[in-house]
Amino acid sequence: MPEISESHNPLPDAQQIASPSGRRTDQDIYRAIANAIFEQRLPSGTKLPEDSLGDIFAVSRTVVRKALFRLASEKLVDIRPNRGAMVASPTIEEARDVFQSRRIIEAASVEAAMQRMTDDGRTRLERLVLKDHAAHQERSRRHWIRYSGAFHLEIAEIAGNQVLKAFLKELIGRTSLIIGLYEPMQRTVCTYDEHQHLLEAMTGGDIAHGVQTMVDHLIDCEQRLGLERRDRDIDLRAIFADGGD
Repeated sequence: MPEISESHNPLPDAQQIASPSGRRTDQDIYRAIANAIFEQRLPSGTKLPEDSLGDIFAVSRTVVRKALFRLASEKLVDIRPNRGAMVASPTIEEARDVFQSRRIIEAASVEAAMQRMTDDGRTRLERLVLKDHAAHQERSRRHWIRYSGAFHLEIAEIAGNQVLKAFLKELIGRTSLIIGLYEPMQRTVCTYDEHQHLLEAMTGGDIAHGVQTMVDHLIDCEQRLGLERRDRDIDLRAIFADGGD
């Protein structure tokens, strides 16, 4: 199966992240950290010391700081006075806001993509579904996260609105943090078979059905996180009423 071209792969491998001159730039550092967050290799709350990152990438702290500030502007990193930078830890309220925003943006993305769909666009989406499926079969969490995000971004690419795609890329990064924090053990929030179903809806010609399928898919993803259970007040007295036995 042909590889996806770089222009349609929003999450390049780490070895691909380098400027043409071979010297690391703040853009290179930004991409390396962002990709690690997207793929859940950097969990929420991980500290990101400027000096350590400078040593790892062989750049100055100034270069690292520029990358961290960009990540902070996209809500992927928190920078706190006297505490430095760390990978963001979205709250439950923020998690709900992110999914609500994705439903709005991706509904518009699907509508536009269906109007602009070509054989090439459909083929690119089919390849991503197959890669997503293979990653699940291989139990490769890193890769299914990669291809799941790429599938949603490819729809935005087909839609042809680069501003919308940029917003969605930021939301997908924040979704990765949310899934890392709140995903139930041994469960997958976003599944390849739902992407297959979505692709079939998008190529069926009924725009309203395609849009609703995307909205339903994102609602299902959010509900699997069980945010409503985590948001309730915990009654310690009731929990330990039997003395802790």
